[in-house]
Amino acid sequence: MTVSGLSINNYQLQYQLLKPETDVADNSATRQDIAAIATPAAAPATQQAPQPQDETSKQQQAFLTQMMEQMLANRIGLDKQKYDEIQQKIAEAQAEKDALQQQPQSPGRDGKIAALDAKLDKLGKALEGLIAEANRNREAKEREQQTVNAVQQYQLTAHADNVGINTAKKPTLFL
Repeated sequence: MTVSGLSINNYQLQYQLLKPETDVADNSATRQDIAAIATPAAAPATQQAPQPQDETSKQQQAFLTQMMEQMLANRIGLDKQKYDEIQQKIAEAQAEKDALQQQPQSPGRDGKIAALDAKLDKLGKALEGLIAEANRNREAKEREQQTVNAVQQYQLTAHADNVGINTAKKPTLFL
């Protein structure tokens, strides 16, 4: 694996680690779910009322998750729409490849699988290119911010000297 491959994988891992895990939260049982299972004698009216609230909370959670993903993508300089499109195409190609692998072996099937492998490689390279571009954009933005900070610091120091504020102590020699 090349150094650029390592940095791309690093950014993908950072993106996945910082992304809220909705799948795990949806599959895990909450205390209320466990309590409802433990007490089957609960009135049906109590179970009916939370459903609209659950629906709105799920919508709110989905919205918040989407916004967090977008903010994270913006933070690392990633074009989220292109990233999502490439990920979707990869998932579709992988699903098609898996479906073809379930079929009996034939020369036509093998050719389609080889074409899908080539397509997956191409999409993987496109994803790497997108992440590399995001990395370059982020580094350029950081350099620009450092330059702005240095200029501001210089201007602040120059202003302090013009006003007569002693910003640095001058060494004195005692004999």
